[in-house]
Amino acid sequence: MSQEMNVAYHEVDFLLPVHRFNIRFSYVTKKGLPFVREFVLRLVHVSPMMPADIANYFGLAKREADEAISDLVDKGDLQFLENGQIDLTAQARGYFVQLGATPHVSTLMESGGAFAFELASFNCVGRKRTNESWVPGLRLEVPNETIANSERLAKRKFQENFHKIQEQGFWEHKSVNDEPGRPSIYTMESVRKLGQEPLRLTSRFAIDLDGMQVERADYDVLEDSSTVQELVTDALASAQKPTNFEEITRAMEILEDRDTPVLLNDSSIDIAKLMLDQQEGSLDDPVRIPLLGPIYSKENWELIVRYLDRHVDSPKSSDESPPDLLWLAPADGFWGQTVRTNACLDSLIDRAVTKGKKPARLYTPKLFVPVQDAKDRLTINRWKQQFSKQSSVVFGLVEGFLDGNVEVLLYPERWAAVSYHVSRPESLPVTLPVGFITADPESVRVITGLVDDYIKSVVGFEDPRDLGLLRQL
Repeated sequence: MSQEMNVAYHEVDFLLPVHRFNIRFSYVTKKGLPFVREFVLRLVHVSPMMPADIANYFGLAKREADEAISDLVDKGDLQFLENGQIDLTAQARGYFVQLGATPHVSTLMESGGAFAFELASFNCVGRKRTNESWVPGLRLEVPNETIANSERLAKRKFQENFHKIQEQGFWEHKSVNDEPGRPSIYTMESVRKLGQEPLRLTSRFAIDLDGMQVERADYDVLEDSSTVQELVTDALASAQKPTNFEEITRAMEILEDRDTPVLLNDSSIDIAKLMLDQQEGSLDDPVRIPLLGPIYSKENWELIVRYLDRHVDSPKSSDESPPDLLWLAPADGFWGQTVRTNACLDSLIDRAVTKGKKPARLYTPKLFVPVQDAKDRLTINRWKQQFSKQSSVVFGLVEGFLDGNVEVLLYPERWAAVSYHVSRPESLPVTLPVGFITADPESVRVITGLVDDYIKSVVGFEDPRDLGLLRQL
């Protein structure tokens, strides 16, 4: 199946630990010789000859020839034979790789600077900082022994891949691979760790037209992705949850959704039918358009924005309270593990207020993220870190809405987007989000009622499910 026939259904960022090192080293390179010195040596390299022959060949006066020859003797390049002829020394013969070649002399150079190595296979990933944060994304775990010995491992890998690192342009020396001037490592003077940061690797998970998982692509930024792919597999396994097909079916019944169930089959999804339904859908048709992937995926978000622009009304008066635009995240280990989530939330915040001299608020965006309860500090702190720049619109919600398997973006009474996050770990490595966007009044009414009831409900006798602004917890 060609790549063009594959369809992406999820996107996840993986965070690969990278250590940056200050590396100082010396290397040997070869450079050309001054004109006279080069051609005298090339001439003598062909055959030993008398000083007078050298003078005649170059058209030099005897005094000029004597000075040139004496200088080369002093440098250790030429020597006099017993018969008075001049020949190359062993040192000078080392300048040549073959007869007639241009001579090059070895020179010891010092260099160094900051170099970054990822900690899975110790690929050198450049010299600049990644400027990445540790959220959002799934962190790839490397052994503690590797972390503790990273300086020694970086030193060995730098020596092993010295030419490759140079050819990638990660340090200053310029040469052509097959020329004698190609540098070679002479000594490693020091390797000192500067710090740690993540390298963000984005994976788009795809299925073919039969609904079967497509093999993950390698990461272009890495010379060798094999070990990283193993770490990715481990991270995926840690984030997976058990098969939830029965819970998804129940959620569809509660939402009175009769169309999405026909897209699901025993192992995956009828991708051909879904794509056909998408092509037949239209903004002019208020019933529904199928969605594949989380609500924040690139393709889905383009549709969301178009719905938002079409179905959002300006306030009739300054006293009118704008409606809440509610976004409920599912309790799913793969949801939000990409920088796209933050960008989409920023888009909602930016569009909430009109531009111009008298800006008016169209709606109030609220993102509800799932936590176990108000004491779930680990999860709360993770969400706080991820949405630190959008903290004024992010709320904590005790997880459990439709068993934590459903994502909803709701503009009450106008339109809604729903995505069921289907987990089938036996056939798919990440959850498969599938759902719809609709402006059908009856569907929106049902969704609005369920969302409103859940947010306003309590756990036990007194504890509300809506925990309020996350930054206040």
